[in-house]
This record gives sequence, C-alpha cells and structure tokens, in this order.
Amino acid sequence: MMLLGVLIGLAGCAANGGSTPPPVTKTIAGIAVTGQPVIVFDHTKDQQEQNNIPDGQVTAWREANGTVNLLIPAFENYRMRGPDLTHVIIDPHAVFSSLASARQVPEDLDNYSHWLQGPYSLDGHTFYSLAHSEWYACLLHNDCARKATNGSSAQLNSWVASTNAFVSRDGGATWQLNVGAGSHIVANPGYHWTGSVALADSIYLRAMNHSGLFQPSRVIHEGAYYYSVAWYLHRDFTKIDPAHGAYQAPVDGYGYVLLRTANLTDPTSWQAWSGGTNFALVGAQPLTPFRPSQNGVALNAAPAQIVYDTTAKTYIMVFTVYGGHFPVYYMTTKTLANPSWSDATAIGGTGNLVTDPAGHITGYTGTNYVSIIDPSSPGYNFEFTGSGSPLLFYSTFPAAYGGNNYARDLYRAQLTVTYATGS
Repeated sequence: MMLLGVLIGLAGCAANGGSTPPPVTKTIAGIAVTGQPVIVFDHTKDQQEQNNIPDGQVTAWREANGTVNLLIPAFENYRMRGPDLTHVIIDPHAVFSSLASARQVPEDLDNYSHWLQGPYSLDGHTFYSLAHSEWYACLLHNDCARKATNGSSAQLNSWVASTNAFVSRDGGATWQLNVGAGSHIVANPGYHWTGSVALADSIYLRAMNHSGLFQPSRVIHEGAYYYSVAWYLHRDFTKIDPAHGAYQAPVDGYGYVLLRTANLTDPTSWQAWSGGTNFALVGAQPLTPFRPSQNGVALNAAPAQIVYDTTAKTYIMVFTVYGGHFPVYYMTTKTLANPSWSDATAIGGTGNLVTDPAGHITGYTGTNYVSIIDPSSPGYNFEFTGSGSPLLFYSTFPAAYGGNNYARDLYRAQLTVTYATGS
C-alpha cells in the first residue's frame, strides 16, 4: 500500500508539471442555531407511562431495513421509530425495562437500573450499547424513601453510577445485559458501600455522597477502536468523620473520562485514557478525568455527546455547564487516539433559546441533556456529520421552574456548521 501511494503521488506530479497543489483542508469556523425548536417527544401524547421520559442524551440508530430509531433513555427505555430522523413516532413497547429485568439489590451484581446510551452495530441486526447504570446504598438499609436533612433524598445521596454493557440481537427491539468474559461491567469506579463505615452511619441521610461514572456518550469508531466519553465524579471517603459531624466525602476528582475498546463483544476489554497516547484497562489504574476550558478557565461541564465531522475531519463534542443557564458549548479534536481538545466555544444562539417554554427560561443547564445528530449520517449508528446541518436535541427539565419533572419533552433545533478553508 505504501508503494502504491508513492506511485500515485509520482503520477500526480507528472500530470501537473512536476507538482501537485496541496490538499484543501477545512476547519470548523463556528456552529450556530439557525432554526426554531421543534418538539419531538411530547409528553402529553407520547408518554407511555410515568417513567417514559427523555432522561439522558438521546442517540439514534438505523436498522438493516433502513428504519430509524431514536432512543428515549430512562430506566424504563423506549424508542421512537420512522423512515428518517425527522419523522419518528413513539413505539409503545419498552425496549428495556429495569423494573422488569433488573432490580437486584446486592451491590456487586451492578444490576439495578439501566439507561441505554448509544447503540452501535456493524450489520443493522446486532447492536451493542453502553448503559448508564444506577445503584443506591440506601437499598441495603431499605430506607430509600426517606428525606435527607440536606433537602435531598436518601436515594440520590447514596447514588452510585457505573457503566455496563448491553446487546440486542433483533435490531434494537429488545435488550439484555451483555455478559462477555464473565461480566457485563465495563467500569464501576464509584464508592463501594457494602460493609463500610459510611453505610453503618447512614451518612447519605445527612449529605450528598453520589459517585461513579455517569452517562457515557454514543460509541464512535476510529481506527481499530470504539470510543465513548463518560462523566466522572470521585469522592474521598477517608475524609468522612460521622462522630464529628463530617457526613460528606469531599470530591477529589471529576470531569470527562475517555473510554475505548477494540472488541465491543467483551465488556472487560474497555480501556481508559490517561494522557497522550496512553490507555490502560479500566481498573488497572485510577481514572484520569479531563475538563473543558475556555480562556484558561475550567468549566463545570455536564455529560457530553460526540460526533465526527467528515468535512473538517474532526470530532465535535457538545455539552452544557452546571451552575446556571448558559449556551451549549462545543470543542473539537482531530483524533481520539491522542486527543488535543480545542478551547470550548459557545454554539451561537443557544444562550438566548427558550429551553423550558412553560418557565420562559433561556439557555441550558446540566440537565437539558444535549445531543448532536445528523439526519444524513450514513450507516447504522449516526456517528457522522459533515453536511453542515446537524440537529441539536435537548430535553426540558420542568423541576427548574417548579413543574412536574415527569412532564419532560424532547426538542430538536437546526444547527448550521460554518467551515473555513485553508491549505
């Protein structure tokens, strides 16, 4: 192949008087919203049950026969289906129900609640997906319904998030845990409560102590590997001291973790990035989180979604920021094998977009769960853009204005990617 490339290059030189023009390169000059939001999932007519809500970044897949599926992730997972991404309707059947198929209390089983996050297939029939999974220490004391003194709940305060592997062999209609190499667990770096002092003292009744690896992005392919980006939060539980009123373990690490595998069928094969070109099996070393920054200031970024732009030949990651109402941001890197992320840039117009119409709120929070999907993406997995016209998807969050948080809707807004040409 190298010799063939040399011969082609020499032939090009001869045909052009001994020289060839340098290849034209394009970069992303900006991304902006250029259309009004359109409702996709309307809870007043599409919601099949209380727990059928858009509770995570949505992703899409295409079956072998061309039917498009849009995942509505929650612990009761549903899909919308149609001939293309802009004409999907709700399927009344759950593709995976945690209430029916999980709900195992022992912590080490890691099988209580699962949110499917990003199906990936090579043939349109068999799909693999990472899942955001939740377990709660309060299950061991059977007091998850108790309200905590910090105003939260025992359940949220004792939340442990992990990433698990799922498989579907019928085009995404039904899903099961993918138990490969004896385990379905991809990564569970959260605090282990069973037998701990923290559990014995029920510190979750006093303070927020959630931890783990949250909301992995869609799976995306580069070279010999499949990649995903998850959000990580780690606490130092050696710093709790219930006898002296120290009920909260301080956060000592958070940000994004880049994961990859060469084998989607084996949950135990996933690696985590630690810088440069260095990846090691999950669990072989502490996770190394990274955070987006803008003008040298690190952002308190929420879970992200990623896509590959074939025109600019670069990966685009979109995300929101915790702590208020802000624009949606994006950053880019040419490769995931040795990532070098650009400065975070706001997507034009998103800071002024009304994101919760009932509350007249503009801008985005960490709970609007943004995603980027291009309807014209080829293949089964909607991992590409390049048309200059992807869509921004996001869910509403009524709790932000005192509303019913089960009354969530999903919207899409047209984006325009502007390219700059260089040489």
